[in-house]
Amino acid sequence: SPVEPSLLTDQLRTNDNEVTDRVDDHLIIGTQYLYLFFRLHQVLVRRLNIAKDISSRVCKNTELRRHIDRLTYEGDPNEGRIRYEAFLSLVYSLVETGTGLNEEPEGAKFEDRVRYLLGNDSYELATMDKLISHILKHLQHMANDETLQNMIEIYRRHKLAGSFKPSAFREEAALMSEGENMYAFQICNVPKIDQKILHFEYLGCIAEDIEDDEDTERDDNKRGLDDVAMEEAEQVSKRPRRGA
Repeated sequence: SPVEPSLLTDQLRTNDNEVTDRVDDHLIIGTQYLYLFFRLHQVLVRRLNIAKDISSRVCKNTELRRHIDRLTYEGDPNEGRIRYEAFLSLVYSLVETGTGLNEEPEGAKFEDRVRYLLGNDSYELATMDKLISHILKHLQHMANDETLQNMIEIYRRHKLAGSFKPSAFREEAALMSEGENMYAFQICNVPKIDQKILHFEYLGCIAEDIEDDEDTERDDNKRGLDDVAMEEAEQVSKRPRRGA
């Protein structure tokens, strides 16, 4: 959909001379749902990398090969790729069926399939069905989160303007945050390679900044990864949604 113009955005940007250190950096301020989605996405990428590594190693282990499914002829140089693609097919089936946390028999079946495919070293991948369930639920929460949708519109307006001005962005976000705790995200390109780094920071209730200009920022970068993200996601999923 086209970006809706805003006189407030234009005015705040005109009065703000602050810019990001790198012109190609992207800024966005979002709710806890966006923060948890990024954390879960990070866990997903990490586990996919684990699956890819195991798929390659298991093909070279003669003893282990006796206990896993045979997908191609022995010595096939493409066996690692074939095995990894078979694992991805299992993951895609979870997305297509929307496997939930309450489907215990299906979860057990997924765990067995992964073990037959990649061996006992794949234990960390056995809960992939729960991870996919959390991600799907948070995508739904994000779509229904009015505050987050407002933040996305602010992001789109600043992106269309050609640059991101942090102070103007935060001030406009504070006006639309409806008293919720917010997070700031900055996406930076890594020079000379096709990679990006995502920095995030807990801001707290930035709506209070307008009233008393108190600094509510604190660093949240030292928190855990897999277990913490999954626990946070499950706790937020159990909360009643606004308007429900």
